[in-house]
Amino acid sequence: MIPERVERRACWVLATLGAHDVRLGHELPYDAGAWEQVDRGERPGDELADAFFHLARIEERSGPRDRHGRFPASATCLDLLDPPLERLRRRLGIEPPRWRGGRFAVALTHDVDVPWRWTRRGVTRATRRVAHHVRAGHGRAALREARIVATIPGHKLRRTDPNWRFDRILALEGERGASSTFFVMAGHAHPEDGPEPQVYARLRPRLIRTLTAGGAEVGLHPSYTAADDEERLAREKRALEALAGPVAGQRYHFLRVDPHRNLAPLARLGFSYDASLGFAAAPGFRAGIAHPFRPWDLAADRALDLVEIPLAAMDTTFGSGQYLGLSAAAAEGPLFDLVDRAAEHGGGFALLWHSGRFDGATAAGWDRLYERLLAAIGDRGGVCLTAGALAEEAAAWLR
Repeated sequence: MIPERVERRACWVLATLGAHDVRLGHELPYDAGAWEQVDRGERPGDELADAFFHLARIEERSGPRDRHGRFPASATCLDLLDPPLERLRRRLGIEPPRWRGGRFAVALTHDVDVPWRWTRRGVTRATRRVAHHVRAGHGRAALREARIVATIPGHKLRRTDPNWRFDRILALEGERGASSTFFVMAGHAHPEDGPEPQVYARLRPRLIRTLTAGGAEVGLHPSYTAADDEERLAREKRALEALAGPVAGQRYHFLRVDPHRNLAPLARLGFSYDASLGFAAAPGFRAGIAHPFRPWDLAADRALDLVEIPLAAMDTTFGSGQYLGLSAAAAEGPLFDLVDRAAEHGGGFALLWHSGRFDGATAAGWDRLYERLLAAIGDRGGVCLTAGALAEEAAAWLR
């Protein structure tokens, strides 16, 4: 006899895959010992129990955390580019969903961390970086930073800024019939939230008008400590909605998502989707699946009324020195490999490109890589859409 609790968990995994006619104990064998291993936090050998282990993020109940309180990519047992739930889907002969008819779908997203770079403090920090590299003997870095600083007078004269390139982002996406989601901050309470919150607050209404006029979706980018504070999260949601109207989705700042701690509050607060579940240090699929799903609440032992859109890749993962440290040119290969895999096996996931990487003079090629990436998605039969649009389709498919 299969325990009702195990039956419920198995049904969730199979429904997530679209395998509604497959039953545990019939088409798939029931291994009681494997499900007991899951309860002990051990990875089981049984295929379906293993799928639950990954999709419910059992390995993240314990284990190491980095300085931001995140479960690190280095600690996962997953092959992030070969998601096991997609292997199971193929073995069961289940066709993956075709979001908007495409071979695969990519939710284009942008986190707006610093909307204006050349504030007084920003200029000071930039000139200090030049001096630091000179003193350290880093000639190439000093030259690169000096060239960036040399653009400041022109921006001041034109009253422009390298981070305020939202019209360009909207235009290049619009040229391909695509639109995107911008996750906007609505509060600052920690140094990691970025410099000069008063500048962000002053620009926020203009930012939202620009984005909504361009057909973009606005989502919430909660402040650093809001990941641990449901009341702060609720206040920031209300503050953003006062400017932008109803907000459907969010992405935690610094990807400070914990599937067992701060996804359930999102459902309670009325968010319909989250787009945080990815690793900062590595591309791929953190929950072992390349499509949206409803997260499992282990405390309540049920699925949440929330759609999780897997975050498969972001610019910072490839370009930041604390992660892979690649140039835009070097990042093109692994990024396009991810797109090729999606084209071959299907997928519906999010891509994150920070809004500060679209100024040609200072973006070091990341803006051009984004344009090539959009072209590659289209050439392979993929569709680009907002995170909200993907979540809405997924919510209907996952019922």
